[in-house]
Amino acid sequence: MARPVGYGCLASLLLLCCAAALGEVFELDGGGRVIGRLLNPNESPRQSYVIETLSGGQITLAADQVVKRTALGRRETEYEKLRAACPDTIDGHWKLAKWCRDNYLSPQRKVHLNRILQLDPDHKRARAALGYSRIDGRWMTRAALMKSQGLRLYQGRWRTEQEIKVIERTRKQKKARNRWYGMLKRYSGWLDDKKHEQGRRAILAIRDPSAVEALDHFLAKDRRRAAQALYIEALARINTPDAVKALAICAIEDDDEEVRLLCLDHLKKEKRPEVVAYFIRMLGDKDNVIVNRAAVALAHMKDKSATGPLIEALVTQHKYKVTSGKPGEIGIGFGPGSSGLSVGSRTRIVWITKKNQAVLDALVSLTGGVNFGFDAAAWRRWYAQRNKQAPPDARRDA
Repeated sequence: MARPVGYGCLASLLLLCCAAALGEVFELDGGGRVIGRLLNPNESPRQSYVIETLSGGQITLAADQVVKRTALGRRETEYEKLRAACPDTIDGHWKLAKWCRDNYLSPQRKVHLNRILQLDPDHKRARAALGYSRIDGRWMTRAALMKSQGLRLYQGRWRTEQEIKVIERTRKQKKARNRWYGMLKRYSGWLDDKKHEQGRRAILAIRDPSAVEALDHFLAKDRRRAAQALYIEALARINTPDAVKALAICAIEDDDEEVRLLCLDHLKKEKRPEVVAYFIRMLGDKDNVIVNRAAVALAHMKDKSATGPLIEALVTQHKYKVTSGKPGEIGIGFGPGSSGLSVGSRTRIVWITKKNQAVLDALVSLTGGVNFGFDAAAWRRWYAQRNKQAPPDARRDA
């Protein structure tokens, strides 16, 4: 519905009338304030403020004495009237504090509760309402108690200075990591244009450990082999535990054999027990492809501590889903448990034994040419004799 002419002016006038009826707070230049109803709202230009106070008196202020006017709502106006009539007693302030609580005037409520404590420092209900507890004979707020224990309110929780330092350090590290995502995106983009050499040099110059996460991300997502080689080189030069971990994971999980081997070329330059331990764990992976990649990685690391685990990974069993039939195809079944007719494909789980050639190649390499083929029992006997141990339980050779 279209508004009639003058609607906006009428609405403004109504608001002014309501404010005048309910009262206003007049903030004074000297820091005080007067609460009441303005009796000359239409004076223009403003020369003075004629105010009827809540007590029924009248006061006139020069225009330059008032620095701010704030309209009071109904609850605030009612409160000011009650406050003016409130006796300066514990009971009077307690009743008004309860009224403030019921009318959601928290700042005003605190004023009256604190006045009660001035009149009676041990007033239990006022203390409790203000959040005090009695600790070792002293009234303390929760904030004071927390501070006495060396805690500081930080991001909405009380924390130790050590916790705060960790949070701030983590925040700074996250900010630095995010910054590297943007920078690497730019450098990566340069590799395909005239800035190729500039991009290559920029990536190879990275030494900041905060860049590891971004480098790892681009190594996994960017399928350009030349670009991946740069990310790998940068990670190898940073050479922190996180950078080494990224290379180790790439050496197992990347689908490009050349990329995996490039990671291994860098990893094998130093003795890295933690990397060898990771590759050994991957020998037990449920995916046979990963088992064989782990074996290749262990062969490159040339750590003979992997011999025993490799023996156990010579022959492994893996679970596969096998689907028979075609979708929508109707088949006829006979025998116990058969319903006679079946519709569509069927999926079942089967276990398949795998002989792992990459594992055997790694064993032959690490043992200097010893080769018992896929005879795990023979390998175990040889290994036990070599290490002067009792042969494993024969049941494992069955």
